[in-house]
Amino acid sequence: MLEPVRRSAALLVALAILGTVSPAAAQGEPLVVEADRVTYDTVARTVEAAGHVRLLYRDTRASADYLFADLARREVLLRGDVRVARGDQRLVASEVRYQLDTEEVAATDARVTAEAAYLQARQAQLGPALAVAVDAVATFCDPSSPLFRVTARRVTVRWADRLVAEDATLWVGGTPVLTLPRYEVRIDPERARRDFPSPQAGYDALSGYWVALRYPYRLADVEAEAYGRYNTAFGFEFRNTLRAALGGGQAELTVGTVRDSEGRPVDTTELRYSPPAVALGPGSALVAGLSLGHYRERVTGSEGPKAEVSAGLGLPPLRLADVWSVGLSASARYSLYRDRTLLVPSLGASLDVRLDARSSVYLAYAWTEAYGATPFLFDAPTRQAAVTVGYRQTGSWRLDVGLQYDAVPQHVRVLGAVDTALDGGWRFRVFAKYNATLASFEELELHAGRLCDCVDVSVTYRVPQQQLWVNVQVVPSGRVREAVPEPLR
Repeated sequence: MLEPVRRSAALLVALAILGTVSPAAAQGEPLVVEADRVTYDTVARTVEAAGHVRLLYRDTRASADYLFADLARREVLLRGDVRVARGDQRLVASEVRYQLDTEEVAATDARVTAEAAYLQARQAQLGPALAVAVDAVATFCDPSSPLFRVTARRVTVRWADRLVAEDATLWVGGTPVLTLPRYEVRIDPERARRDFPSPQAGYDALSGYWVALRYPYRLADVEAEAYGRYNTAFGFEFRNTLRAALGGGQAELTVGTVRDSEGRPVDTTELRYSPPAVALGPGSALVAGLSLGHYRERVTGSEGPKAEVSAGLGLPPLRLADVWSVGLSASARYSLYRDRTLLVPSLGASLDVRLDARSSVYLAYAWTEAYGATPFLFDAPTRQAAVTVGYRQTGSWRLDVGLQYDAVPQHVRVLGAVDTALDGGWRFRVFAKYNATLASFEELELHAGRLCDCVDVSVTYRVPQQQLWVNVQVVPSGRVREAVPEPLR
């Protein structure tokens, strides 16, 4: 028997329809269908709807021109300007088949947003855990004119995790630049920033002019990164890093040339392991690290093995009142070399007094001592017993200024940092450490950057070290989500 239903009565009919399926289904979420015209076949248990169709089931919303639901088979067919939204996922397609029990969606001529990624595919299968697209295009850029995109025979997206492209080609504009049998990238915005290939260029007094490429990749469950750099002063350098979960912690193997904090090259083969943190209480934990490697400094010529163990204690701020808080920290590292040892303990304490919602003053003490010696420059500790008094301000302009006295060299320093983000994607940062005793800058770093759609370009200049570098990163564009509209209401 066919029962035509007007739009105003569709919601009540949908609830009644669900009650005829099974007692178990009736206890769950209802399937709600609204349209200009809804027809229900009580014998075949089917629903047909046309004209401004709206569907609601659990956390899935959809709109289309036409709907046919087979309640016995628990399947819904949508056609014509189909739009589906489920959580953070959006889908537009010419046709969609939706399985009510498994909540899987099979779409034709689909456009999908998944977290920070955009997919366009001939066929797509979306489930609660993952999506699979065939003959697909994927990008983090504005889909209307993507600067970077990947075309692939098959793309698999694991929600809140990663995008895997098979038989993939990376395009820059309209030019193919790289073809790989398999390419993986995280779809979390911050991980995507780190997992996409990043070119760099710069100059420093030691290396001369240089260009580099950082290329992240995966080997099964192992995260990896290859880095290549050419310097006009001394040629090529390479390194490769592998990271994998092990025993609840993380193991990392690095082979090649790394740079220390001053930009000096060190040839190394190093294995690091970070065991899982040990919780000591609410907000407090003990973290540790182990490393074993062989190192050669190109600048000094020092070479040899080193084994090191480190530990750090993190404690939550202790709030004494609404405006007072105390912070404490402690760490130590012990290094064993071929003919010597080095122990470096550190302690830190701070007292913060909040002036208002955006500003505070603070008093901090930092102590670092060294017992023993190291044959290298890259891990040489800086002894200090420094007291700092300062002022902080947050908001669109972030400011931190302070005056420091270090009792070890008996030096007075002026510290300052200004950080801001402006309209148009611009951001600026200045950090300065001025030694008033020696009348010279120990640190003066100038940084400017701008986000243009999916490309983040930044320039950093460290004045005392004469280091200048430009970094280009691909980041998810805010226009990705706008490219796939929500269902009509």
